Amino acid sequence: YGRMCTGSVGEWSSCTEVCGVTGTKERTRTIQILPTADGIQCSTFDFKEVDACNRICYYGGSVTDTKCDCRIGYAGSCCELDIDECANANGGCQQKCENTLGSFKCRCWDGFQINQFGVCEDINECTSGEAGCAKLCMNFAGGYSCGCTPPSILEMDGKSCAEENYCLTNPDAFNCSHHCVIHKNSFQCECPGGYVLDKNAYQCIDLDECANNNFCMGGSCMNSNGTAFCECGIGRGLDSDGVKCIDVDECQAGLSQCSHTCENVNAGHVCLCPAGMVIGRDHKTCEDENECVRDPSPCSHTCTNLHLSFSCMCPEDMELESDQSTCCEIGKCIAPLKTEKGGSSNWIIALSSVAVVIVLVLVVIVWRTLRRTIRSNEKVMQHIASDARDTFYNDMYSDNLDTRGTELRASRILERRSSGDITVHKSVLTSDSDRHKSVLTSDRQSPLQDSDYSDPIVIFQKRQ
Repeated sequence: YGRMCTGSVGEWSSCTEVCGVTGTKERTRTIQILPTADGIQCSTFDFKEVDACNRICYYGGSVTDTKCDCRIGYAGSCCELDIDECANANGGCQQKCENTLGSFKCRCWDGFQINQFGVCEDINECTSGEAGCAKLCMNFAGGYSCGCTPPSILEMDGKSCAEENYCLTNPDAFNCSHHCVIHKNSFQCECPGGYVLDKNAYQCIDLDECANNNFCMGGSCMNSNGTAFCECGIGRGLDSDGVKCIDVDECQAGLSQCSHTCENVNAGHVCLCPAGMVIGRDHKTCEDENECVRDPSPCSHTCTNLHLSFSCMCPEDMELESDQSTCCEIGKCIAPLKTEKGGSSNWIIALSSVAVVIVLVLVVIVWRTLRRTIRSNEKVMQHIASDARDTFYNDMYSDNLDTRGTELRASRILERRSSGDITVHKSVLTSDSDRHKSVLTSDRQSPLQDSDYSDPIVIFQKRQ
């Protein structure tokens, strides 16, 4: 019998839907079955878990087994769409329909209001006091009009009444160069657009719009009587406010007339052509490129232009090389390297790669051996220079101690090179006649292994 335990649990995948009723996510759970006997490998099983996710209906919609039930005023598979009720028969409204999120409202035009029955009725501004007329008020559907009793005359505000028409009775009013209006029981001169009153408030003079630094920014401003013109230049135009010059995207606006591809640039555009074609003299139309007129020619002998391409031809005693451009004598062309059936070239490439790796490994081994030998020789020279009488050496290729002609026996290891570092030993040799020697340390005795003698240099000190 065994027992089950849960092993690793994978991460949940991304949900298949962002909303609606069908979204799912998956993950893998690893289950291990552990046997009761010790030392037996556990059996592992992977189970795929599937869970619901993102099952959401927006704007208060209800999730069902098959779809979202949307509230009135919403639609879509996730109830994400607002229904524009005003788009259908004006929403049933008498005058204006205003769409809102999930609903709509009926509105009235200016001068009307909705009554308790949902019908737009006229507002009587004269009786409500909203008109503000000084003397006479006349109401009509959706508005009103103020008037005055003669000889009074309505002023320019459309509500006040002046005692008389000062534009006719006041001699100074005749000094107005353009228009005269009644204002505050007197008269006032007015100017049309593009003009302003002079300091005497009678004559209208031209308004220099170019003097305004915010007008025609990035372009050239030209003032004229009553108006001004802004010249932005080729490829540029005024913005929506009519005061600043900006780049015009001729490609998007359909103004390029390019036969193929249009690319917009600042203050202009460029027409581009596909491979094998060049732009024509009109800089708009793409034409076939005659590759044969190139210098140098793409063919060594005869070149024939084709649509979007070209073809090379050779004399009767010659044939084309593999590059399809150069002519050579028949039978003497250089054949291209062909791949035999079975992928022989792939094997060649693979074997070449292995050979390169082997050479690199050998180079590294030789380099490390040389470096180790050089460093060891440097250590030897240092010891020879410091203590030439009492120091002896043997190398990695000989078991014999080089005593340099003396009959002294080496009995103490002074230094031994190990793993690239110099380690100092003060251990007396109990025997030096066997390959495996015994070294007596301060607290225990241990064998001196062959690997110890594989080091390039062992340095001994003579017996005292």
